[in-house]
Amino acid sequence: MPAGRRTSRVVGLVACVLALAALFGGVARQTWLLNSATTTVVRLESAGATMMHEMMSVLTELVSAQSAAVRGQTVDAASLRKVFAEMAELDEQYGDELRTTQRLADLDRKVSDAIRQGETGRAAYNTYLGLVTLALDLIRLIGDESHLIHDPDLDSFYLMDAAMIRLPDAVVFAGRAADLVALAGGKALEGEDEIKAAVARFGVSDAAEQVSSGLTVSVDTTDRKVLGSNIAERLDSFKAAADSFAPPTMLADLATTVDAATLAANARRVSAAAAPLAHLLLSELQALLDERSRQLANDLRFLYIASGLIVVVAIVIGVLARGRHNRRVADRGPGDVRQHSRAAPTLSSARDLLEAEALVAAGRPRGTRDAGDAQ
Repeated sequence: MPAGRRTSRVVGLVACVLALAALFGGVARQTWLLNSATTTVVRLESAGATMMHEMMSVLTELVSAQSAAVRGQTVDAASLRKVFAEMAELDEQYGDELRTTQRLADLDRKVSDAIRQGETGRAAYNTYLGLVTLALDLIRLIGDESHLIHDPDLDSFYLMDAAMIRLPDAVVFAGRAADLVALAGGKALEGEDEIKAAVARFGVSDAAEQVSSGLTVSVDTTDRKVLGSNIAERLDSFKAAADSFAPPTMLADLATTVDAATLAANARRVSAAAAPLAHLLLSELQALLDERSRQLANDLRFLYIASGLIVVVAIVIGVLARGRHNRRVADRGPGDVRQHSRAAPTLSSARDLLEAEALVAAGRPRGTRDAGDAQ
C-alpha cells in the first residue's frame, strides 16, 4: 500500500477516535449537568422533609393552644417555646435555601404576643386562627421551595401529599370544629359557625379519604417493599379517629346539637393519630430520598469511570496508530535510500562513466592503461 494511503488511514482513524471522544464528552457533560441538578433537588427535598418534622410539631402545638385559649384554659407556653426553638435550629441550616427565616421569625413573634395577651373565647379563636393559617402557609412554602410539592415520582409525591397537606389539614379542621362547638356553649350551632363547623368536619373526612387513597398509590408504585407494612397500623389508627370525628352519617346530623366534650375528645384523637402518621410518612419519604441520592451518586461515579476509560482508550489508540506508522516508515527506509542512490548518481560515478566512454573511443577496453599512465 502506498505510504500516502497508509498515512491517510492512520489520520482518519485518529480523527474518528477524537470525534467519538468529543461526542461522548458532550453527552457526558449534559448527563453531569442533569445529575447535578437532580442531586440539588433531592438535597433540598431532604431538607424540606427534615424541617417538616418540626413544623408538624409547631402546628399541633398551635392547634392545642387555640383550643385551650378558646376554653379559657392555660396555654402551654413552654411547649410552644420548645418547638419554636427546635425549629429555629433547623432554620439556621436550611432557612436561606428554603426562604423560611423571615416567616418563621414573624410567626414566633406573633405567637409570643398571643401568649402574652392571654385572650380567651371568640377573641382567642380569631387570633389563633390567624396564627394557624400562617403556620400552614409556612408549611406550603417549605414544600414549594424544597420541590417536594413538585416531586414527579408517585410514591414520594403521595407521601408528601399526605404528610404536608392532608394530615396538617385534618389536625386544623378537627381543632377548628371542636372550638366552634365549644364557643356555642352547649347550644346548637347557627349561622356562619354552623357552616364553618360542618366544613371543618367534612374536611377531616375528606383528608382521611385522600390520605388513604394516596398512600395506596404510593405502596403500589414504590420499590420500597416495606412501605406498606410500615405505615399500615398508624394509617388504620388515623382512619378510625377520623371516622369517629366525622362519621359517614355526619351530614344527617348537622342540624342537631353536638356534644362539645365528645367532639373535643374526638378532635384530640384525630390530632393524636395524625401527627405520628405524618412523622412516619416523612421518615419513609426521607428513606426514599436517601436511596435516590445514593443512586445519583452511583450514576455520577459510573460517568467518571466511563469518561476516564474513554480518554485512556483514545490515548492508547493514538499511540498504537502512531507507533505503527513509525514502524512502517522505518521498515521501508533503507530500500528507499538504495532506490534513491540508483536513481541519483553521485559525482564519482559520473566521472567513471566519462572515462569509460573515452577509452571506448580510443579502442581500449575499460580498465587498461598505457605504460606511461601506469608510470
